[in-house]
Parts: sequence; structure tokens; C-alpha cells
Amino acid sequence: MSKKIETNMSYYLSLHGYEDHRYRFIANFFGAIRGKLLDIGCHKGGLRNYLGENAEYFGIDGLDINFANYRKVDLNDKIIPFPDKFFDVINCSAVLEHLFYPCEILCEARRVLKDNGVILIALPNDKSLNMLFSFFFLPIQPYDELISQHHWQFSIKTAREFVEKEFKIIKEAPEFGPLYRRYLPFLKFRFLCTEWFMLGIKK
Repeated sequence: MSKKIETNMSYYLSLHGYEDHRYRFIANFFGAIRGKLLDIGCHKGGLRNYLGENAEYFGIDGLDINFANYRKVDLNDKIIPFPDKFFDVINCSAVLEHLFYPCEILCEARRVLKDNGVILIALPNDKSLNMLFSFFFLPIQPYDELISQHHWQFSIKTAREFVEKEFKIIKEAPEFGPLYRRYLPFLKFRFLCTEWFMLGIKK
């Protein structure tokens, strides 16, 4: 990720304790984790603090950071630098929409996942109230700022169709951002969710 994305992500994750909520949500989605977990677009590796002792955490991102099992990777190079069937679990949340080649990274994720492994993918719902608010009230940004934002748009339906190119979805759930929980709890309908989470296995 670029410095711009890192700054935006840090602000968003810190908003109203959202970092803690988000990582707990992801960890609980998986349940008990055993074996190697790859966190694609791991940011600063915060998820590793929410996993059980039986999980061996690996992270990849484009940031200049350092922790055990971290690799700096430009995901737009379309390569996940690990052997075939290396991971038991993969998390890829709030990542693919930022990439120029999300289909290739989806294929790479399938390649490095074990045959009995699971992958969690979260994609934004561009029909959410958040997006509607942004469309009407936020100013148009210059190109050098937009390049770090979303390059692909999804609804819940198209998010499912995209993931099902490589995986069979076995569990789904909506996630609502901090603004929903703080100001709009009465509008927490699935079709208005901020993100759609999908747990998948290899077909």
C-alpha cells in the first residue's frame, strides 16, 4: 500500500475503536485457527494479536515495516511469493478492490491455499449508505489521491460472483462500519452494509 492508503487506513481503523472491532470480527469469523495463516494486505499486522496460539501468522503488504513472517510485496505484480498449497487459512479483507489485477491475486490465493484450507474475502458494498453519502457530499479528489482508492466496484451480488470464480462460499455475513454503529443502528439492513464477508473453500 502507498503512504496515502496507510494514512487513510490508520485513521479509519482508529475511528471509534474500529480496529479492535474489525480484527475481532475477522478472528471470530474463522473460529479456531490451526496452522499457517496468510494475511493479504496485512497493513501493520494487527490481526496477529487476535489469533489463537495455534495459528502461525504470515503477512504481506507494500509497507516498509518489520515483524516475524512479514514480506513486503507489491500485489499489483500479480504474485503471492509462497509455494503452492502452503497455507491453511487466508484472510483477504478490504484489499482486492484497491488492486489493478484482483482476478490474478484471487487465482494466486487459490494456488497457495491448501486443498482443505479456507479463505475469508471481504469486499465493499458500493450500494451502501456510506457510498451514497460519499457520492453526494465528498469532493472529487485529484488523480494522485484517487489512485490509492477503490479501482473496482461491487454489490453483494457481484462480490459473490467474483469470489465464486475460484472458491465455493460456505458462510457469509454483512459488516457495518463505525458510522453505522454510532449514528445509524436503525439502518443496519444487510443490503446497506459497508462490506460483505465471504468464507470460501476450493471448489
